Amino acid sequence: MSGSAATTVWLSPSATSFACLCEQCLDAARVAGAAFADALAGATVRGAVAAESSVTVARCAAGHEIVLRRVERPPGLQRHDDRQMQIA
Repeated sequence: MSGSAATTVWLSPSATSFACLCEQCLDAARVAGAAFADALAGATVRGAVAAESSVTVARCAAGHEIVLRRVERPPGLQRHDDRQMQIA
């Protein structure tokens, strides 16, 4: 939808499915005073993603755009820090 930033979800290199929350739907539910459980249920987005896709777009039930990006690490975590958990 226009005027709002899309939710971005970072996928691991081997991911073939995803589950996330639409930030715009969560915000709309908060403004409307929805119960937390109802907000989560309405904002949940699940789906499949092709293994060869590096970037693709999904939409929540309300039609908000969710950008799915396949990367090793989000750009803000490029620098190694010994305090970061390492998953092999």
